Amino acid sequence: MKRVLAAEIGRVEVVDVEEPTPPPHHALVRTLASGICGSDTHAVAGHHPLLPPPYYPGHEAVGVVERQAADGTGPAAGTRVLLKPNVACGECVNCLAGRSNACQRLAWVGCDPSGAYPGAMAELFTAPSRNLYEVPADAADEQAVLVECLATPVHAARIAGDITGARVVVMGAGTIGILMLLAAREAGAGTIVVTDLDPAKRDRAVRLGADAAVDGAAEDFAEQVQGALGGLADVIFDCVAMEASARQWTQLVRRAATICIVGVPPRDFVVPMPLIQDWELRVQGCAAYTEVDVEKALTMAARIPADEIVTAQHPFEDAAAAFDEAARFSSGKVLVTPGGARR
Repeated sequence: MKRVLAAEIGRVEVVDVEEPTPPPHHALVRTLASGICGSDTHAVAGHHPLLPPPYYPGHEAVGVVERQAADGTGPAAGTRVLLKPNVACGECVNCLAGRSNACQRLAWVGCDPSGAYPGAMAELFTAPSRNLYEVPADAADEQAVLVECLATPVHAARIAGDITGARVVVMGAGTIGILMLLAAREAGAGTIVVTDLDPAKRDRAVRLGADAAVDGAAEDFAEQVQGALGGLADVIFDCVAMEASARQWTQLVRRAATICIVGVPPRDFVVPMPLIQDWELRVQGCAAYTEVDVEKALTMAARIPADEIVTAQHPFEDAAAAFDEAARFSSGKVLVTPGGARR
């Protein structure tokens, strides 16, 4: 069968491999669509701190169960499923505390240079049966494949605490930023202002429910954000996670505010530690999601505005072009599919 391989920095190719044989407690799934994540494009560019090529990508995926796990667990053959790619041990202190995303032995389907968990960017893939979730019938494939992306903002909104009525800033209006907007609204946020350098991304954010969108490079950036919020922010969701965005945190927040780091920082950088200490700011790392977050995101699947987010679909044989497009145009989601056509 065909499988996409991130072969080395700067090179993606399609290789012929044997069809996988599911290990115990794993199902065999036929891929319908797999998304290219920012972590994939960063890895191929050599900028991801934790994911060096070579590896088999594909952690955002929807498919149909070809063969149920041999022990009879998980979805039955013929079920359309979403992949939860982070594989937890279920036994460590964090798993037992309901924090499986922080498992001490966490592994990832599709983000695994060891080769133990090849990704779903293939005709067939295997996954632990407990990591497969039935997709609601009213969700299209393009919406279902975005549920994994949405689960990260759902998790961030949850661990931020009660944000009912809160003044919220979402920094960055790419795919994760837009889904963060939806998750924050779902969690009850009051006023939400989105920031980004790209006017097209800002316009999309307003179309999808932001109360305002502000140019992150504006000279009067802080004044615009505070004016649109009606005051200082209670919570920031930083989906940019670069030093430039960190320098803006304390221009926007009240004392004792919460700053959630949702994006993946490419490297170490300086943060405003004196004010973090003196204002008693909470800087919260937000890493992926738990089972609870995936289940919540699935309830939102049919409301995901996939037509505003999915910008292209490519067949497996054009995976290199798909990765190139995803790297050049970060505003939307590029999918790799068996046929490249919309469902």
